[in-house]
Amino acid sequence: MRARYKLIGDVALVRLRSDDDPDEVVRRLTGKLASLRAILAYEGVTGELRLPKVRLLYGERPVVTTCVENGVVYELDAEQMMFSLGNKFERARVAALVRDWEVVVDSFAGVGQFSVPIAVFGRPKRVHAIELNPTAYEFLVRNVERNGVAARVSTHLGDCREVVGSLEGVADRVVLGYFPGTLRYLDVGLRFLKCCGGVIHLHDLVRKGAEEDYASEVVRAAREEDHTVRVLRMGRVKSYSAKWDHVILDLFCLPMRSPSTR
Repeated sequence: MRARYKLIGDVALVRLRSDDDPDEVVRRLTGKLASLRAILAYEGVTGELRLPKVRLLYGERPVVTTCVENGVVYELDAEQMMFSLGNKFERARVAALVRDWEVVVDSFAGVGQFSVPIAVFGRPKRVHAIELNPTAYEFLVRNVERNGVAARVSTHLGDCREVVGSLEGVADRVVLGYFPGTLRYLDVGLRFLKCCGGVIHLHDLVRKGAEEDYASEVVRAAREEDHTVRVLRMGRVKSYSAKWDHVILDLFCLPMRSPSTR
């Protein structure tokens, strides 16, 4: 079988090639993985909510599954929301950076892929997890409860551009990732930060080989928002396609002027 697949709990996501026979793929996968409950053909993402475009090849709806990553348990509907397995190391890395005195804002929380491990391992003062998709938000709340971190995580259903009005200036650290095009949300991430500045973890899709140019573009965009930015780290999370990489920039951001002089 040439079709590539990934497992999320007891659900397999497969990328079918043009000459793959879906029935043969199902037969081989179910023969190889006896515990499979569903098989989905993955065809990309679509829309503002970045919903997965999938076809159910095997199993029944709803395609709800649980998976364990770095000791954190996630529940999700694999047909209705994204859960990138390629971000596993990055989720653990960011959680390890968080300190217990920090307030963290996760601007696009999904089902809690960053918020929950940050709360479990970083044990910060507070995590604000924001999610626009009502279905993903339901699972976010479940996963916060399931992992025993409800006392440290506040969940917010809504658009981060609107939620920032009630959370402006609260954060020491912001997770910011909505790609392609995360840079257009940099102004929101900066508004979440305290007046003394803080760290933004900015995820985006960047053309291979253009990482330095992209970092310079981020610095320029921050200046336009009256902030200075130092790039603490720039790394490749994973290859997204033949021409694009998923890149992470750790940014220390500081207002150029105090709030009283703006």
